[in-house]
Order: sequence, then structure tokens, then C-alpha cells
Amino acid sequence: MNVTDDHRRHFAAFGYVVFRQAFDPEEVARYGAALEETLRRKRGGGDFAGQRGERITPLFDEAPDVFCPLLDDERLLAMADGLLGADNLFTGSNDGNLYVGHTPWHIDGGGANGPALLKLSFYCDPVNEGHGCLSVLPGSHHVPFFEQLHDLFFVRKTLDMNDPNVPGRTPLASIPGDVIAFDHRLWHSSWGGSAGRRQFAFSFAPRPKFSWEETWLHGYLARVNQRHGKRLLSDRLLQTAGPRRKQKIAKLYEMGF
Repeated sequence: MNVTDDHRRHFAAFGYVVFRQAFDPEEVARYGAALEETLRRKRGGGDFAGQRGERITPLFDEAPDVFCPLLDDERLLAMADGLLGADNLFTGSNDGNLYVGHTPWHIDGGGANGPALLKLSFYCDPVNEGHGCLSVLPGSHHVPFFEQLHDLFFVRKTLDMNDPNVPGRTPLASIPGDVIAFDHRLWHSSWGGSAGRRQFAFSFAPRPKFSWEETWLHGYLARVNQRHGKRLLSDRLLQTAGPRRKQKIAKLYEMGF
């Protein structure tokens, strides 16, 4: 996967970039089927009711032979390297989702003044405007815009986080094989769509270069692990790692994760 200067400039300016057909659709179909099978096993063999969404986090521990190769996939890693630098770290945050209904406006954590945490996401089903695709507010990862939106949503309440009609909303239609990269600080949402639409997501962070950055990352990851009530980085993930995966995760094990 070739990340160009245009990709980097778009990501820096707008907080997202879409890599069209980075994967073969047949590969994505296999991952989607494996996700459904894994969730079926977790619910004891029952069918998906479609009344509420379902999520697996961390994904790798549930079916390591199927899902661990995603963390070793050079196409995903090249996107992370190209947007964050080659020494970036995988945070341990990896989801397999079955979505139902709307997702209101939100960010994915880290706060306005944190680093550019990266999420790489792909859907196993076609999604488009009004049918479950990701919507973003371009540029809302920049501190002034971010803080203004926070004020409008939560203080003044002149914007409704449950209303898709926020000025500047940009829907990102995608088909299986596309990968959407976006900054955790970017305000985003989804609207409409069929119950059970399947999505995978993986998060990466810049490698800390100063002590305060390592302190910030440690605090952020501690909160994420606490929220999930478990370690997101299992021992197995490191024990089975080759050199490429170790480069992405060994630092976090040294930090106690």
C-alpha cells in the first residue's frame, strides 16, 4: 500500500483519508464471515437478533489464527507507517462490530490536545449516505474547531449530537475493500443502515519521543483497558509475534500493558 504525500496532506488537513480497494473484496468477505461465526459462538449458537449492536474487543484473542494476520498485514501497517511514521505503535484497540441503527456524533478518545491517534476501519458490507456509512466533520480534529463543536454540542446545546444535519457533514460511502483512516479526535457519526452491518477497526499511536508523551500515552491506555475491564494486549499476541509485529507492540508491554 503506497501512502502518498497527497494522502498525508489530506489526513493532516481534514483528519481522514480513504484508501479505495486496499483489500480484495473476497478477503473482506472471509473476515466478515469469521466475525459472524465468532459472535455466534459467543452468544451460544443463537442467531443475531438485530435489536442491538455487538462488539468483540480485543478481537485477536477470540480467533487468533483468523484475526492475528490482520495485525501482520503489510497493507494496514503501511497505512499506519505512512500517516504516523514508521515507528508508530499498535495500541491494542481492535474491534469487530455488528452495528445496529445510528451512532451519534462523537470522538474516539484522547482529547483535543492529544497526539494524532489513528483508527483504520473497514466495512464488510456496502455502506453509503443514509445507509450506515461513516460521516465526518472534516477538520474537526484541529483544536479550535474541536473545542467549538464541544461547546455547541454540550454547553450551548445549539447542535444536537443525535441529529445528522450538522453543517459540514461529509458522508464517506465505501464498499468492501476500502479502508478509512481517521484521527481519533475527528468528530464522526453514522446514520441509517441495515442491522448487523459488519466493521473492523484498529488503532495506532505515534511512538512517544518525550517523557510527557509517554506519560500521556500511558494514562490514555490505562483508561482504555479500565473501560474494557481487561488487558487489550494479551501475552499470546507478543509470544507469537514476528519482528514486524514486535516493533508495533513491544514498547507497550515495556510500559506495563
